[in-house]
Amino acid sequence: MSGTKGMEKMKKLALILVFLTVFGIQSFANEETPYVIYDLDDYKIVCERVRVAVPHEYDGPVYSYRNYGVVDKAGNVVIQQKYQGILSPSEGLSAFSIDGKIGFFNENWEVAIEAKYDGMVSSPSEVFFSEGLCAVPKKNDDNYRLWGYIDREGNEITEFIYDHAEPFKNGVATVGIREDVYNYNTKMKYGKIDNMGNVIEPFKFGYALGMDYEYLWQEPIEIQLSQNLVELNGVRYKNSDIEYPFINYLGYAYMPLTYYGARMLGINCDWTESDGVMLSLGGVPSEDIKGNNGMIEGVCELANFYKGKLTINGKLYEYGDTAYPLIHYKNVVYIPVLWQKGMEELGIEYSFLGAEKLENSDRGMMVFKTK
Repeated sequence: MSGTKGMEKMKKLALILVFLTVFGIQSFANEETPYVIYDLDDYKIVCERVRVAVPHEYDGPVYSYRNYGVVDKAGNVVIQQKYQGILSPSEGLSAFSIDGKIGFFNENWEVAIEAKYDGMVSSPSEVFFSEGLCAVPKKNDDNYRLWGYIDREGNEITEFIYDHAEPFKNGVATVGIREDVYNYNTKMKYGKIDNMGNVIEPFKFGYALGMDYEYLWQEPIEIQLSQNLVELNGVRYKNSDIEYPFINYLGYAYMPLTYYGARMLGINCDWTESDGVMLSLGGVPSEDIKGNNGMIEGVCELANFYKGKLTINGKLYEYGDTAYPLIHYKNVVYIPVLWQKGMEELGIEYSFLGAEKLENSDRGMMVFKTK
């Protein structure tokens, strides 16, 4: 009897191996190992790119990125692939994250600032040096993460008291402090500090307008977390589980233009100080969009209208070119899903399914597909 069971197990194992060979291993056969994230002058920042899902009705795979390292142009290992993230250099320092802590490498890929700040790095727009200073997050005694500034030697220049911290420009940075630091739903006060942490413009309610670091003051608008489900090229999400979720403004749904979220739809999303937000076709899909967004259903958050530049496939769209306003929230630009011209330029088909068309759901679903 035991021999029969053993034969059955062997048959099952053989079938599994055949399945993996046909459907699994082949899907990775053409993968570049290691995968190059940033191709620098003398080095390459590489990682392990893992295929994690094959959504239905989608031509390409979905990837997750992990185990970052650095090699030279000859392929020699400079830094072992063991990091959660490594960013391209800013002012000679490259942010990295390991075990949930952020530190920095110098130009020789030696640890210049120890990994002691709380968080992970995944996008060049998150943690970078500007005018010799960088905003980094650190947890306080109550395990709440706040931001402060360090210099290139790792000296802490300001206290870690800010809920919002922007890069320095011309010796000035815009920072924000909540009324109740432990409550995401309280309003933010914004002010400006110099490079020693001294307040040079008093804190007041409002929103720091623009992504070119030239800030004006504007009365905030109220937005809410969209309560609908979201499907991106066949991958379904609960909106509250997305780090930068879809939002509602005056009953209209808005889509975030984030690096990883855009790649889910085959779009490259980049930003520069001079050109604003730049979108183009051809992004490599990734599903690294989950995370804690801090929003609560039914509770309003404060945002503002985006007045900066938006370029799609090389064509510049001014703020007034859209029938619906663009929104700027938590350093991310949002576009209305009903903006037909923009969706067509990006090759995105949008549709909405009511709850009655979905099984076991009391919510509708926003469906986005790449044409």
